[in-house]
Amino acid sequence: MEDKSEGPRDISFALLEKITGNFSEKHKLGSGGYGEVYKGVMPTGEEIAVKKLYVIPGLDDVQFKKEFNNLMKVHHQNVVRLVGYCYETKKKHIERNGEFVFSNVEERALCFEHVQLGSLDKHISDESCGLDWDTRYKIIKGICEGLNYLHNGSSNPIYHLDLKPSNILLDKSMIPKIADLGLSRFFATTKTHITSQIKGTLGYMPPEYIERRQITKKFDVFSLGVIIIDIIAGPSGYSKCAEMTSQQFIELVQGNWKKRLHAATSRYASQEADSLQVKTCLEIALRCIDKDRAKRPTISDIVDKMNEIDTLKMSLLSKRPEPREFLGFDPLELRFPFETNKAISCVLQLTNKSDDIVEFYANTNKKKYQIHRDQGVMAPWSRCYVIVTLQPQGSAPPNMQCDDMFFVRSTRVRETDIGSLDINVTEQHLEKQMGEVKSLPIVFVPIPQPPTSIAD
Repeated sequence: MEDKSEGPRDISFALLEKITGNFSEKHKLGSGGYGEVYKGVMPTGEEIAVKKLYVIPGLDDVQFKKEFNNLMKVHHQNVVRLVGYCYETKKKHIERNGEFVFSNVEERALCFEHVQLGSLDKHISDESCGLDWDTRYKIIKGICEGLNYLHNGSSNPIYHLDLKPSNILLDKSMIPKIADLGLSRFFATTKTHITSQIKGTLGYMPPEYIERRQITKKFDVFSLGVIIIDIIAGPSGYSKCAEMTSQQFIELVQGNWKKRLHAATSRYASQEADSLQVKTCLEIALRCIDKDRAKRPTISDIVDKMNEIDTLKMSLLSKRPEPREFLGFDPLELRFPFETNKAISCVLQLTNKSDDIVEFYANTNKKKYQIHRDQGVMAPWSRCYVIVTLQPQGSAPPNMQCDDMFFVRSTRVRETDIGSLDINVTEQHLEKQMGEVKSLPIVFVPIPQPPTSIAD
């Protein structure tokens, strides 16, 4: 939570006109239901976003001040910070019935921190491209923490009621900030409220609000569920979700993410941890968009669940991974029928026993042995043969004892890292990839001698 000792300051309308070029199109950042937003630079060099409010029927002075006072109390890293305000009444002359009369004109503006990367909707894409999983998860969790603060950070819950990707801004570190809080609803209790007017964005509004105008803390939770699906599965994710069962949707999206995670990293534990996060976030989202609001989780439940999976991910990544045996070896020892002054060969069969592409590098005492095909890349479920030749030796070791070993180092390869199955693999490269090492003993065996005939 942010701790800002200096609260929002009173900024004159004249200064706002100056720093926004008199609210020119050049400085305009966008517009919403309650006003237009302009970028301005304060004399101190601070960049701010100025929301010049429309004249809104029904928004009386008492209501505006009450809601503004609540906004003054909002300080959280995942909520756009209010840095200033303007509320001035001026006398302006207008023509009425052929005469000029003076009328009171109110100018109201709310000034927020300027967030550099703009709104989330400009960064949403499906699973195959765009932001990586870690960034998407950071955005999802940040939105959840910001919404949890609004709902539970004070005695008076704040309901956003128009939560959507265009109302979530991203700073230069991709930290999300919930925006457009200017006219959110502030309630002294968490009970259900009925409104006579319907405002918001279709697709992000829950059915009880559309059908019965009911507002509860589960309104924002429904919107959050749709946003999480948008972030994970792209703009068409929510419509896809409606076309299949929840389980089918989870399997489809998680499967797509597994492919991307598989291509992005060779670390098995990281893939499994990230895939678990994808699944958990999808499960949370689907609970959030349940038509029965009683079945939707609260935002505090959601944050607790995400903290749980963070802890589980750290546990998975901190554990030493069990070695994954990509390759099978036949035989499990290299046996050489020893003869002096003669080159002797042994064939080793390697079998890729996985759905992955595997690279290998074979090594031993190269002054004593020659290896044909000492490195390579193997397609899933394929075989290859390594021929190891013992160079001619002048004499056999005592008792045929051999302490030599044959080593094969292997690891999985990302498809994006190779252009074909014929690349140069080095032992140093595989050491960096933390590949597994298989040690095979080398054994010398004497050639059986024909039995000696015994004379009668």
